[in-house]
Amino acid sequence: METVSNVLPLPVRWEVAVRTKTPARLARTFAAQVGAFYDREEFDALARQVSDLYRQDNPEYAQHFRARLDRRLYDRYHTPVIWDVSLVVNQDSPSPTT
Repeated sequence: METVSNVLPLPVRWEVAVRTKTPARLARTFAAQVGAFYDREEFDALARQVSDLYRQDNPEYAQHFRARLDRRLYDRYHTPVIWDVSLVVNQDSPSPTT
């Protein structure tokens, strides 16, 4: 017999997690799973989605999640999450010439 969490679509599971787990608890869980992601960009994208879900309820929760996750990643010798993707420069694109 399937559990309720296995039946729910993934976005709904994240909404439930955000509503039932504190930002500190979810940040701890995220940091523990960083090594399970082959592509770090996917991990960062998921962290941004969860932060956005927290922001919908309370912007302070989103900030707390971000700070705690970055701290946990630092403690595990990982780089912090790239929260603002507009700051990322595509390394493959040629630089403009003057």
